[in-house]
Amino acid sequence: CEQLNSWLGGFESILKRMTQGNFNWFIHTMLFYHTQYVIQKQEEAQIRGARRAERRNNDDEDYTDEDEDEL
Repeated sequence: CEQLNSWLGGFESILKRMTQGNFNWFIHTMLFYHTQYVIQKQEEAQIRGARRAERRNNDDEDYTDEDEDEL
């Protein structure tokens, strides 16, 4: 919410000149786009995390008892 408020601050000069109806439409539209952006970034981060976990699991499978003897 704070990020959205900060982001909208960049549009302050535009918002001050709007009618109430235009202001409400603009705020709701920007909130929608901002929410979609945040959800997309969260999904991308989740996919990256899953890929990292998969690579770690694959690395663990490559580790054998023979490797342990060398230590």
